Amino acid sequence: MDHTMNLLLLDPFHTGSHAYWSNALTTRLNQRSRVKVELLTLQGRHWKWRMHGSAAAFASIIEETNTLPNAILTTDMMDVAAFRGLLPARWRAVPIIQYFHENQLTFPWNKADPDFRNGQNRTYGFMNIQSALAADTVWFNSAHHRKQFLDAVHHFLSEQPDHKLSTARDRINTKSTVMPIGIDCNTALEPSELVSLKKEKIPVLLWNHRWEHDKAPDYFFGSLVELSQQNIDFKLVLLGQQFDRMPQAWKDIHDTFKDQILHTGYTDSRHDYFNWLNSCDFLIHDPRQEYFGISVLEAMQSGVVPLVSKGHAYDDWMPAAFFRDSSCSISEQLIDFQADFKNYQNLARQAAKTFKWDNILPLYEEQLSTYVN
Repeated sequence: MDHTMNLLLLDPFHTGSHAYWSNALTTRLNQRSRVKVELLTLQGRHWKWRMHGSAAAFASIIEETNTLPNAILTTDMMDVAAFRGLLPARWRAVPIIQYFHENQLTFPWNKADPDFRNGQNRTYGFMNIQSALAADTVWFNSAHHRKQFLDAVHHFLSEQPDHKLSTARDRINTKSTVMPIGIDCNTALEPSELVSLKKEKIPVLLWNHRWEHDKAPDYFFGSLVELSQQNIDFKLVLLGQQFDRMPQAWKDIHDTFKDQILHTGYTDSRHDYFNWLNSCDFLIHDPRQEYFGISVLEAMQSGVVPLVSKGHAYDDWMPAAFFRDSSCSISEQLIDFQADFKNYQNLARQAAKTFKWDNILPLYEEQLSTYVN
């Protein structure tokens, strides 16, 4: 970049992968580029209220600010249409970029959610559409996510009684692009330091995703039961963000496999987190949705060999060897991985390396350079 740019980054749901992305982007852009980032956040809780209320909250916070940024970057948890309308007049011409971590059109809602049962989930889907239309630029974290969202926009609007906004999909598509999340691997081991599972004989299986419905912990529990029934011995490391109400699968895993658990519980320390990743061998994951897959990438960078399902963002970048093969059992695939473990481990690390921040950050700098006057 030839000129300094001021970017206001608004994170309405500052927790988990959202917080990781906004913190990492702020720190790294401020350290190495001509982009000066100011980050404002709201706590990552009450997500439905954040989607309704974050626009007013942020508009109120910044209305006293005199210096206008070159651009505003926010996430799918912000109603950009409402936000722009609530901004002071002098702010309304500032370009707004919206980053989609996920979307409520294609997100697999829990059928127990009252808003799903009464159809209110569609309100949040349309909020995403309206917000994307109001934004100047739309970024998606993967090509898979972009296609899913754009297809869902067309389907959703085609079902409406009238005023079906027939150009909406094309309008969003024209101003959208794919901007992956980078991974921070500073505490991952070098290849020469990685320990083969053959040293311990018993493979260590990893869970490092949110303990929520969309990540399908029930499938993970079922996979463990299947392995156990086939007399496959294993140990467990159970990480991932926890919540006040944990899924039944969490309890089932702890009740059924308590003697095989080496660690359970979320860790705030990135150093401790990577230490646990470095101790694991395999990851089995068949989520109900995965729009990017940062937890899987972090595990792969640490030498964990994944076994994942197709139909998610993994389709964009995962080596074919790591997809679930329906013609054989999970145990058979894991045994195949074990037979040539070091090569599979290196393949996993090479795939993850593509997403290191050093490789990803120039994409952000290039896109943001267009907002310099």
